[in-house]
Amino acid sequence: MDLFGEPDPSESDDIDSADEERLDTPPAAEGLVPPREMTLCLGHDKHEAALLQDINAGRLHHGLILSGPKGIGKATFAYRLARTLLKYEAHDPNQNSMFADDIPSELSSMEITPEDPVFRQVASRGHADLLTVEREYDAAKDTIKGGVSVEAIRKVNPFLRLTASKDGGWRVVIVDDADTMNRNAQNALLKILEEPPENTLLILVCHRLGAMIPTIRSRTRTLSFHPLNKDHFARLMQTQGHRLNPEKLDTLYHLAEGSAGAGLNYIEQGGLETLDDILTLFENAPHWPWPEIHKLADSLARSERDQSYNSFATLMPWIFAQMVTAKARGAQIASTALHIGAVDRLHRQSSLESLLKICENLRAHFDRVERSNLDKRQAVLGAFQIIS
Repeated sequence: MDLFGEPDPSESDDIDSADEERLDTPPAAEGLVPPREMTLCLGHDKHEAALLQDINAGRLHHGLILSGPKGIGKATFAYRLARTLLKYEAHDPNQNSMFADDIPSELSSMEITPEDPVFRQVASRGHADLLTVEREYDAAKDTIKGGVSVEAIRKVNPFLRLTASKDGGWRVVIVDDADTMNRNAQNALLKILEEPPENTLLILVCHRLGAMIPTIRSRTRTLSFHPLNKDHFARLMQTQGHRLNPEKLDTLYHLAEGSAGAGLNYIEQGGLETLDDILTLFENAPHWPWPEIHKLADSLARSERDQSYNSFATLMPWIFAQMVTAKARGAQIASTALHIGAVDRLHRQSSLESLLKICENLRAHFDRVERSNLDKRQAVLGAFQIIS
């Protein structure tokens, strides 16, 4: 990730195990509609138009990478594309158009109503021509494994080589969190991409493009997805029952970096309330109210407040990352929630180097606490010691 919080394509973290991992962006909230059931897909019209043009022309690439930050609708888009292909099946692979006489000769939208049989089959995981590969659930540890396994990827090739349920139809595979595959899994996938069967599509949903090996990237078409704008973000929050006032919406939007999934996760974790607690303490900076800080540390250390502590561990580095970005760009801090006297003074009076050092030290501090399972109370106190 670069100085401004944007993904760096040169990153190439290799996931060598399927153990649990700490994700930089929080996972999608439990209240978010699963992508296979989602009807709204906002902010990605250009990609939809480009793929529809390819479909209408009969030149859709056999492998696609949907790349971009987590929680912005890439998986939703993948299922939207899959439904389109599975509904409007090709009856003759050699015909100029992939559509029969009784369906449109040219598609102008990927919109399919939830009442449509194909939509219902995809949503219920019941469509015979669609295979989804995901990180598996580990019942013993009650968590999702850290990577897509090679065993799961080995199921893709036999599936794609089966005959479609409809004559001349498509078979589609969606690999979610594809960037968590280790090298063995990616090499297994590469063999499929080298000799793909006709009328098959492999969609890789990827949050870190640099984690994909170059040979996979060279044999696929990459579509770069960008964070949602504030209007689309607000609309998705409203569909989940969260109607926020303008200031709260602005705070959540910048905190989630345009990711609807992350935004819902912060709401469910009480992230906005935790931010209020932190900024209340910031009002006295540089004269930190240590008795109040100790009270907050005692509160966040309680087992029933794990989610609030997780929000705290994300928010402290985020506050300084916002200052670093604004300082580097010579601009005002983006989030209006941080437009308070103490933060403004710290931003103006501190050098870029000192702010960057605090930000890096906070991230390293919370990472060390999590990896070593250290005391959360001391973690909170240690964070304020770093910034003071």
